[in-house]
Amino acid sequence: MIFSFISSNLSVYADCSHSTTCPASLQEDFLHNSLKTVEAMQKDKDFQSFLANSLQQKDAVLRDTEFQNFVTDLQAQAQTQVQTFLQISQSQQKSKEGELYIFVSFSLGEKALLNLANEVQPYGATLVLRGFVDGSYAKTVQALQNIITKTGQGFIIDPELFSLFSVTAVPTYVLAKPFQLHAEERTQSPLHDRLQGHVSVPYALETFAQSGDLWKEAQALLDRRRIK
Repeated sequence: MIFSFISSNLSVYADCSHSTTCPASLQEDFLHNSLKTVEAMQKDKDFQSFLANSLQQKDAVLRDTEFQNFVTDLQAQAQTQVQTFLQISQSQQKSKEGELYIFVSFSLGEKALLNLANEVQPYGATLVLRGFVDGSYAKTVQALQNIITKTGQGFIIDPELFSLFSVTAVPTYVLAKPFQLHAEERTQSPLHDRLQGHVSVPYALETFAQSGDLWKEAQALLDRRRIK
């Protein structure tokens, strides 16, 4: 009843508001009736009960363990997003020893990506993905969350790097002379060594050190690992 009364008054006032001859008394009546309606709602037992139940439900939700865990998970996901895609700046720092890139994809599976993430850290290597999961930023973050949380290792997403080094299969290991990661500043493929296949990072570097053009850079990365 209260809500239908408000609706009818609003209709009258809306019709009147479009007229240049709307009497001031009608506007005053509308305001007066609206105030009376609000007062009536505040005194109405059903409305008071509805309001009390709503407040109780709000408090219950805020105290609910599942809701609190949900909020905590959202905060963790936000931190993961920062770790995932803001670690790019760390990967963009130039190295005098050469840059080691490992081209991967989600098709390798979480276990393989987790192992690689653990393995590359001592060498300062960069894990490169071609694109997002199903084209979705959120799905990509979700897919990488567990790996980054456990290892602290970030990823970069750069399909143009795949093209720059003509990478057609994963995993592919590329040891390259330092170059600008920014696509607009790339002119040609830098001098590099490459190895494709499911091998360890040390094995790839040892192969480069034995027979690669960048054998000095590969040996320097191996030596840095031994020092650590």
